[in-house]
Amino acid sequence: MNNTKVEFEKRIEEINIYFQLLITIDKGDCHIHCKTIDGTEKIESIDIELIKILKANGFLLLYNLIEATIRKSLEAIFSAIQLENLTFQQLSDKLIKLWINQIALPLKEGIDAVTYDKIRGLLEDVAKSIIDNQIMQLETECVRISGNIDARSIREIATKIGFEQSKDGSLLETIKKKRNHLAHGEFTFGEIGKEVSVNDMIRYKDSACAHLTDVLKNIEDYIASRKFVK
Repeated sequence: MNNTKVEFEKRIEEINIYFQLLITIDKGDCHIHCKTIDGTEKIESIDIELIKILKANGFLLLYNLIEATIRKSLEAIFSAIQLENLTFQQLSDKLIKLWINQIALPLKEGIDAVTYDKIRGLLEDVAKSIIDNQIMQLETECVRISGNIDARSIREIATKIGFEQSKDGSLLETIKKKRNHLAHGEFTFGEIGKEVSVNDMIRYKDSACAHLTDVLKNIEDYIASRKFVK
């Protein structure tokens, strides 16, 4: 869990550097003062469209922070479980359900892919794991998170795994939606950026950081208390 927290803080430092730039260029008529290799000085004004693009890009940075933090947190939980060498009988009921979901994932490939042999093979694998007291290994894929993480989905993950839910975090939904608009090409960066001020972006940043900090604390408590054990 320490590595997860270190990476979280590193990402926040990067985001703070970026947002400090947004604050600076938002103060008025700004220019970039450059010196070329031959020593020639060049001054370029910062176009207002560029400012819009930079603000919109902030949503990508914030969503990346959210999804990466949750993914790394899940990895920390599952690593802690593996280090305990826990078997099926020792896992909490919630994690047993997740493990079964993980085993059954191949069946989600489509109805045409569900065959008798595949179902029989999966049942054999489950039975063998239980009978032989094999060490349980959970992967992050057992919790679908890609592209759709917000406060509500984080609380759903908390319910599935068993750590305490964090409250509020309503602004994370807007971050997710804006990121998806950009990622899917539904709106341009300029269109997204013109809708928000730098102060708005700072509010989104502070809300995301505060919510994730609380989530990490709850997960750390979950691991320390070994709540993954039956």
